[in-house]
Amino acid sequence: MAEECCVDTVCEGCPVLLYIDERRRFIFRVRRGGTTGSDRGVLRHDDVIGLRYGSWVKLSSGIKALVMRPRLVDYMERGLRRKTQVIYPKDHGFIAMLLDLKPGMRILEIGVGSGFTTAFLAQIVGEQGHVYGYEKRRDNLEIAKKNLEKLGLLERVTLKHRDAREGIDEKNIDAAVIDMPDPWAVLRHLHEALRPSAGVVFFLPAANQVQRLLLSMRLRGGWGNIGVYEVLVRSYEPFGDAFRPQTTMIAHTGYLVHAVRVEPMDQYR
Repeated sequence: MAEECCVDTVCEGCPVLLYIDERRRFIFRVRRGGTTGSDRGVLRHDDVIGLRYGSWVKLSSGIKALVMRPRLVDYMERGLRRKTQVIYPKDHGFIAMLLDLKPGMRILEIGVGSGFTTAFLAQIVGEQGHVYGYEKRRDNLEIAKKNLEKLGLLERVTLKHRDAREGIDEKNIDAAVIDMPDPWAVLRHLHEALRPSAGVVFFLPAANQVQRLLLSMRLRGGWGNIGVYEVLVRSYEPFGDAFRPQTTMIAHTGYLVHAVRVEPMDQYR
């Protein structure tokens, strides 16, 4: 994820995802003389230098494993430090669609936490875009900063140790993602920060929070095209005696409340 080394070939310093099986996936940077160990055997880093990504390699036990370039979702699952509850990839994808996220956009995030959503947004906006993240806990910001540095995305992000309830500096923001327990407390500041017709998605784990947010938006005005969603993902066993769903699934993680900034009704002519 960080600096792109060789596009197709593993080199020293390149990131690698070593895939042994679904439960044994390891992310590391290649070092000459280095090793990565597991209960299924040890990989010598020297053995992967010069290989094409997607190649098979033998561990010390003789077991074969795949050498792949890690994706952002791999880092989220295996390679980043996580202190807070995070928004899951299944929700990230729908958030991107709801907000029509594109390269070059300026995005506001309130509630940075461990920086998982920050990284997702920073990857989408690209080098020409920018993410402004507000987080009131300094310890969370430090973790998020290290995660973003590991991914090579920190330059696309401005992290602010600040409570957004006290105000938002940026104006004409293209979209926003809000992950905080009382988002109704920032509605006025958020309305001032977003450009006309810009979208926002609020992530809330509990139904009573959703109800209070909806009531607050209705009473305050200035929000339209409101929708509430829940994303459920069920994975299937691709191989075996029978094609069937896996016995566990990621079900409820949170509600997504989408809204668009509009002019208050009292300005209607």
